[in-house]
Amino acid sequence: MKDLLFSDNPVVISRISALLAAEDIDFVVLGGHASLLGGGIGPIQSRVMVDSSKYTKAIKLIRDENMENDVELIT
Repeated sequence: MKDLLFSDNPVVISRISALLAAEDIDFVVLGGHASLLGGGIGPIQSRVMVDSSKYTKAIKLIRDENMENDVELIT
């Protein structure tokens, strides 16, 4: 697994999760519960990790959906 992005926005995380699932890209969201409890404050962010072999496809998918400004991509 490889780090894909950070975000404190649960709606954005949910949308990206749906996009990744639709493309059969294995992923995991870490810190989601802490982010929700923190009320979206900066220091508490969720991290999305994807299968290393599909990292490039996941980045392209996020960019194709014009969501790269909504998250902190890890490149």
